[in-house]
Amino acid sequence: MFRFIFSVTLFLIVNIAFSQTSDTLFVESNGLKLHTVLTTPEKANKRALAIIIAGSGPTDLNGNQMKNKNNSLLFLSDELVKNNIATVRFDKRGIAKSSYAGFNENSLIFDNYSDDIVSLIDFYSKKGFKKIFIIGHSEGSLLGLIASKQRKIAGFVSLCGAGNPIDVTLKNQLRPQLPPAMFAEAESIIDSLKSGHLVKNVSSQMNMLFRHSVQPYMISWFKYNPAELVKKLNIPLLIIQGDKDIQVTTAESDILHNASPSSSYVIIKDMNHVLKTIKGDINENVASYTNPDIPVNNELVSTIVKFIK
Repeated sequence: MFRFIFSVTLFLIVNIAFSQTSDTLFVESNGLKLHTVLTTPEKANKRALAIIIAGSGPTDLNGNQMKNKNNSLLFLSDELVKNNIATVRFDKRGIAKSSYAGFNENSLIFDNYSDDIVSLIDFYSKKGFKKIFIIGHSEGSLLGLIASKQRKIAGFVSLCGAGNPIDVTLKNQLRPQLPPAMFAEAESIIDSLKSGHLVKNVSSQMNMLFRHSVQPYMISWFKYNPAELVKKLNIPLLIIQGDKDIQVTTAESDILHNASPSSSYVIIKDMNHVLKTIKGDINENVASYTNPDIPVNNELVSTIVKFIK
């Protein structure tokens, strides 16, 4: 069971231009403290809140990694707040300001992250937010879907989320990038992990992706099927995908929509995986991952605002 404690507000920032207030709160989840930022506009409906979940890897609450600073989730939050929607962003356990002494990658499983989201829903519900929406980006979409099975929320936004189980998506991503021999090894490792078996012998070329310490996490991740979870949702669902996304294709979002035909489905022209507008080629697309000054796509913002309101 999760224990919840009153979290201390560490600082208060008032942004006059937006008339917004940001509170840093630490939420306890299963003995760990998660760093969260609650941002509320002056005229916000206190009862409604959007929890934004970051994607895979060491991605912080702003949507950034150590070498990839793009501020995607920070900008998305700012735009929602401008439209009088309160938001919560958070660092996932073990990442950025949610890091902790004794973190061990071997002991981390996918369900830890989804359980943490349940903790956030419970915590902010107790603070008076009765209509909680989840916006899950990339891997965060699957995490949010799992959490949504355990708590009643007002609506769900899948943002650049995969429709296939991750083992299928991973194969589709690796196949065009690897020489045949390397892909054959990757495919064999993925199939073993899918069946629940750890792989002892991993080549040096594959070790970064399939190192021993991350294999328990991948086994726990591979057991989930996003399309099956979407079928069971009984709340409003919005699926958003960019046609310039080089990580998750529209074929993936099509699967989600086909699993839930009543969902709202929007493919945004020229939007990439980090939610930026790309008019040029692959080089512009890749460069946007490390450009913290490009705003998020306007249609993305208006679509989410319309859905929540």
